[in-house]
Amino acid sequence: MKRRVIAVVPAYNEAGTIAATVAALRRQWAPGLDDIVVVPNNCSDATAAEARNAGATVLEYPGHNPHKKAGALNWALGRILPYLADGDMVLITDADSVLDPDFTAHAARALLRPAVARHRDGVRPRRPVGAACAQFRTARDPGGLLARVQRNEYERFARQVARRGDNALVLSGVATMFLVAAIRHVTAERGRSLPGYPGEFYHRDTATEDIELTFAFRALGYRPMAPAGARAQTDIMPTRRALHDQRLRWQRGMLDSLRLYGLTRATAVDALKQAGIYLGSLAAPAYLAFLGFVLATTGTVPFSWTWAPVTVVFVAERVWTVRANPVLDRLLAAALIPEWVYEQWRSGVYWRALWKTLRGSRREWINA
Repeated sequence: MKRRVIAVVPAYNEAGTIAATVAALRRQWAPGLDDIVVVPNNCSDATAAEARNAGATVLEYPGHNPHKKAGALNWALGRILPYLADGDMVLITDADSVLDPDFTAHAARALLRPAVARHRDGVRPRRPVGAACAQFRTARDPGGLLARVQRNEYERFARQVARRGDNALVLSGVATMFLVAAIRHVTAERGRSLPGYPGEFYHRDTATEDIELTFAFRALGYRPMAPAGARAQTDIMPTRRALHDQRLRWQRGMLDSLRLYGLTRATAVDALKQAGIYLGSLAAPAYLAFLGFVLATTGTVPFSWTWAPVTVVFVAERVWTVRANPVLDRLLAAALIPEWVYEQWRSGVYWRALWKTLRGSRREWINA
């Protein structure tokens, strides 16, 4: 029996990008999509009209949607799932994402892998995947310092996922394909073994619903994946303010999810990673403070050529990890200082996210 594959695209004022997103979905070939459903919500532009012109089915959210992207997706899934079998698949992608033509091929292969793995000593059961997301990159064309540091950052993130055996760090909202059976499993456990509201797939109250959903899948015993070949392109943040708001929301989403799930076997790695991020971010300020103290007390800063080879190796590693990016991106990595400054700025955003989380400040939302 043929498995049906439905794409669902939540959209908030995406008239300028929705046509490219729909066109990329129509190019998926193995398997192809049985329908592309765009869900405009809280829109004040021509997103719905542009989606129809591009050939998508438009399912407009009625009235005002107070729960943003999560609310739109929960509402749409409630109307789509009754017509799908457990073995069918739902692809959820952002309205500014452009998927490679073979995205569904790689995602479906991960979702439908055999339930057992063969070893020399027999066969062993595998954890079900349930969800397979994109390894995303930014457009290669935009120049400028801000675009290049983001492009290098995303390239290194993809390498980090690959080193983890394609285990998804986060079920990216850029594009994730789900087995319908897994969607129903998560929905059935909301308000029981999982936090959230009964009957809903996405948790509506977190700053970043994709991070919380990743925790939910792991808590239920799934192994979410980000197959190396499942690639998609997403927009970069064009201004420092937009980038700040995005990273603040992402980090608050991670902290929200850790708070919701607590310290368990499924969350231990994420908790340790966050602790490492915060402790590691203190290294540069501590080092600069030490240099300042030495300069103030001795009038000079000690220097030794012994550390030069270490620095060369470090710079070489920074360049090698972004070798697939344009030449100017690699030169930026070789310059070292711009990316170092960016990482210190990003650490500051993370500390602000922690402070706002501890204070219980209102969450920031980007788009709807």
